[in-house]
Amino acid sequence: MPEFGRELTLEDLPRPPLFGLVHPDGRYARAEAEVGGERATVAALFADRELAGEFSFGAAEHGLPDLAGLDPRELSGWRAVEEYALAGVDYVLVVSAEGAGLFHAGDVARIAAEKAGEIPLPLYVISEPGGEAPLVSVETGEGTTLVAILFSAPERAKAFRERAAHLDLPDRLGEIDDADGLRRHARVARRAGASHAVIDPESGTTEAIPVEDLISWHP
Repeated sequence: MPEFGRELTLEDLPRPPLFGLVHPDGRYARAEAEVGGERATVAALFADRELAGEFSFGAAEHGLPDLAGLDPRELSGWRAVEEYALAGVDYVLVVSAEGAGLFHAGDVARIAAEKAGEIPLPLYVISEPGGEAPLVSVETGEGTTLVAILFSAPERAKAFRERAAHLDLPDRLGEIDDADGLRRHARVARRAGASHAVIDPESGTTEAIPVEDLISWHP
C-alpha cells in the first residue's frame, strides 16, 4: 500500500465534505491490493477534490492501478461517507494533507454513523445587516414550510447564494461558534415561523433537523 506522510488514526478522519472515486457510470471504485499478506478490496477517500484528482492520476505508481483515471465525487455528509465505506470493500484508504491511514471499512462506517448525528461548529448563516437570517420557503407534500439554512463553511454559504440567486439573499455572513449561539438562533428562527433547519443544503442529500431539536441540543 502507498505511504503519504504521517499515519492517520480513526480520530484523524477529516470532516465532510470528503471525496471518493467513481467510474463514469457512477459506480464507486475499488482496487485489489495486498494488505497484511492477503488480497483485499480497497476504496479511497480524500479530504479534498484536488487530492483525489492527484491520487487518481498517479494511482498506478501508488500500486492501485484500478483507481487510475477516475473522477472524484463529493460525499457531502457523514451518511454518504458511511454508505461509501459499506459499498462492499474490505478497507478504506483515507488521504488528507496531513497524511494517510488504511482502516477496516466497518470501522470507518461505524465512525461515520456516530458522527452523522453531530452538529459541526462553527456554523454560518446568511444574514441581513441587522443580523436577521432570512428563512427559505420549501415546498413539501404538506404545503410550504419555512426552513432556516445553516452552513459548515463560508464557501458553502457563498455557493448556495449563487445557486439561489432568484431568492435575492443578502451577502453578509454571521457566525455561530458555540451551542448557546445555535440555540439562540434556533429560537429566533422558530419565532419567525421556521419548523426545521438544514445544514449545507444539497438537493437530495440533506436531512431537515427540527428546530426544537436545535433548541434542546447539548454537545
